[in-house]
Amino acid sequence: MFKKAINLIEKSNNIVIVSHKNPDADTIGSMLGLGISLKTIKKKVSYFNIEKELPKKFDFLPSYSKIKNTFPKYCDLIISVDCGSFDRVGILKENFYILNIDHHKTNTLFGDINIINKDYASTSMVVFELLKYAKYKISPECATCLYTALVEDSGYFKFDRVNAKTFEDASELINFGAKPNKIANLLTNRNSLAKLRLMQIYLSSMELKKYAKICICRLSIDDFKKSGALISDSENLVQIGLSLATVELSIFMYELQNKQYKISLRSKNGIDCSEIAIYYGGGGHKKSAGFTVDLKDIDDIIDNILKKVDR
Repeated sequence: MFKKAINLIEKSNNIVIVSHKNPDADTIGSMLGLGISLKTIKKKVSYFNIEKELPKKFDFLPSYSKIKNTFPKYCDLIISVDCGSFDRVGILKENFYILNIDHHKTNTLFGDINIINKDYASTSMVVFELLKYAKYKISPECATCLYTALVEDSGYFKFDRVNAKTFEDASELINFGAKPNKIANLLTNRNSLAKLRLMQIYLSSMELKKYAKICICRLSIDDFKKSGALISDSENLVQIGLSLATVELSIFMYELQNKQYKISLRSKNGIDCSEIAIYYGGGGHKKSAGFTVDLKDIDDIIDNILKKVDR
């Protein structure tokens, strides 16, 4: 599959690398790292994300300012990174080839070529392996993007998918020029006051169910307005609930503009989040998954999730 992917890349002239809605470090870091490397082989590369507001915490990444939310008029190849299904990109399929690179076990294999490794802690690890196989240049700027993606998507090396390979790749990326202490500080020590206010509202909404084994938190559009926070400021809030000693499943719901709720699930011990998410048309990993539902259905869906967990 690597050979087929490289052949497709090398015969393409206009490449658009796309990332998913509500982007996280893995989709942005993988996109930018891949693009920086492809430019060294003289490829015309552009970056697309459908969101008008990108998470500011990643603004230190090289080429971050080049990400656009308007899709180019012409391309012959799009490379999708970290997108479990094509609808996560937010565009319609047109007359272009799709190279699909991901690490989600629920990936729908929507590409003409699909390179998926569900055992990797991040999509950036898959990208890194492809770049090494192709012998494309991995500059310090490329390494910074890929390392940022790896460290955040592995939960700073605490998620289940972390193994010796994760640390080997992290070490290699450091050797290529990534600065782990600098990246960690830029990711974790630049919270806005608005985000802290949002966190306060989030904590005040907390409900504990099933003898405090399930934590449920929710945020409305008004909560975001009241705090002055962006949707991207809510990233990783779901982990707060999971940090409680008794909690085995953390459920975080936030309201979207189109009368829908985005639901994020995180678990420890035996609960499979992806099984729940797939049932509602979403996807993800065993310990980390999500889906989107209509606002009017939210209470029924929470009741059904609690019943599923009981079973």
